[in-house]
Amino acid sequence: MNAEFLLGEDNQPLLMRKWVVDPGRRPAHGPRAVFLGHSQPTHSGMLSDLGAAFRQLGWNAYSGDVRGHGKSTGNHSPLGHLDYEGGWQRAIADMRLFYEKSFAGIPWEHRLVVVPNITALLTLEVLKTWPDLARHIVLISPPPNQRAIAMFGKTFSQTRCKLGSADTPDEQSLHHLYAFLGSHLKERRHPADVMSADRALIDSVIADPLGWPTPTPAYWYNIFSGMLSAWKWPKGASVVPGTRCLILFGGEDAMLRDGGFLPPVERFLERVGFDDIASARIEGARSALFLEEKRFGIAERIVRWVGEEWHPEEGSAEIGVAELTSELLSMTSSLGASEDMSPGELVELCYNAIDDESRWNEIIYRMIYEAERSGDLAESALHKRILSLMPHWERSFNLNRQVMMNATLGVLLQSVIERLQIGVAILDSEGGLLHSNRTYFEALARLFPTRDLSSTDQRLLNQLTRTLLTGELSDPASRTSHRETLIVHEDVPVGFRFHPEALRQTSLQRQGPASVLVLRTSLERKLAADSRVALVELAYGLTGKEAEIALLIAGGKSPEDAAESLGILVSTVRGHLKKAFSKMNVHTQSELTSRILSGPVGWLG
Repeated sequence: MNAEFLLGEDNQPLLMRKWVVDPGRRPAHGPRAVFLGHSQPTHSGMLSDLGAAFRQLGWNAYSGDVRGHGKSTGNHSPLGHLDYEGGWQRAIADMRLFYEKSFAGIPWEHRLVVVPNITALLTLEVLKTWPDLARHIVLISPPPNQRAIAMFGKTFSQTRCKLGSADTPDEQSLHHLYAFLGSHLKERRHPADVMSADRALIDSVIADPLGWPTPTPAYWYNIFSGMLSAWKWPKGASVVPGTRCLILFGGEDAMLRDGGFLPPVERFLERVGFDDIASARIEGARSALFLEEKRFGIAERIVRWVGEEWHPEEGSAEIGVAELTSELLSMTSSLGASEDMSPGELVELCYNAIDDESRWNEIIYRMIYEAERSGDLAESALHKRILSLMPHWERSFNLNRQVMMNATLGVLLQSVIERLQIGVAILDSEGGLLHSNRTYFEALARLFPTRDLSSTDQRLLNQLTRTLLTGELSDPASRTSHRETLIVHEDVPVGFRFHPEALRQTSLQRQGPASVLVLRTSLERKLAADSRVALVELAYGLTGKEAEIALLIAGGKSPEDAAESLGILVSTVRGHLKKAFSKMNVHTQSELTSRILSGPVGWLG
């Protein structure tokens, strides 16, 4: 794979990646090219498996980051942002430029497009003026052409722009969208779970500095406006005869899992000239199935469809937005779906969400349901209702976040930080200092003897903490996915930073607790046994007994020895050990030992 930067509109650099077939393996009938799109929380750098698979099958593969995504960012197009005015049109121009570069010199019949999510919508826009873009077009989990859903999203984000800042990352919009999309999942540990059931994949997307951004309200305004625009073509516009389309979606996908929204999408595609329209559900997959090439073999399925060796057909009964929301309302509400709610009742529902986040989903479902059922899709009417509700909605959301953060901090302060006789600090996702114990303050004073720390000035403590983080190095003994790093100051290791499971949810909030930093400036200071247990509990999300047993195993004891030391049955030890394995993502006692010794406990001694 190699990459280059193209120059888009407004001189925006756009990263483009290529997986080119080796000259000796090129097909006799000439080169074939496939363009691979990305979704909102992803970028082209995550498509390496898919790009390599297409190259192995004889296709030159290309992909690119639309502005505001991946590496196609800068001062004018930060990550997760599109300009409120004209942002969607510029994104369309980006997409067209990628296609021009990918398909230069490639015959129409040898062109293939594979696009999910936002790039699926952008491709529909490009097709309006480039009807012979490609013969084979694959839409992966495309946003359905349901006007009520798009209108609600556009109006909600427009209101957020007017009441706040259009170009500031908006956690509330991100949370509500993915909670809405994930409401059908029985178990959801993170909003990104709507993408995949593979925990390792989700963790990698979240950990990627270019993945899972918190978009701005202006970004969402463009996306939902684009959703309305992409499915509305000028009269008489159509693709060239012979253009084929395959719709792929996951069996656990948020919108298309039951196939109920497929009939209106297929009718639209037929109306604009697609000759051959097929759809297939990939069982076990969700919206980001394009990231799971090794699991689902997406490239081979598509190439077989291109060669007309695979003829997928997915029969489904059509449902409308009203039926969908009615079904979901019955799951979240004690009221019947047909019961309208007064403005006062909606406000009450907002504040109920402080203790029960599903109530926010209920508000969304109700507003979409009522708009679809009544046929009243006037943007001004919907905007007026959301505008009147938004101050209450925002306040309840902020209160919910604050309650969650306070509860998390309270648990950490009570159970861990004050028990550890070492310097401990809690940091937010940007490395800002949220809380520290007295020992941490004393450690900073020793590390920076020339600074006046006679008073615990929070701003100075925060500044010195950020200075320490400039010496943050990945621990070579630690798996990178665990995000455990050493802190080096004046060429001496003085600290260890890690991201405990207990902070997974609050780390998603702006200025929410995200990581723990431990400092040790004196080798004479020993880490007491109860401190080691407390630190293992925090670092790996273990119970006290699981942490105690894990430490005994890491110290060289067998399960039988541990049982004897603790005065419990060996079977009980093995049961706790099995749970510790699962939480720490290890499979053997040696892996557990390595994980502990390469983490904060091992580093502290």
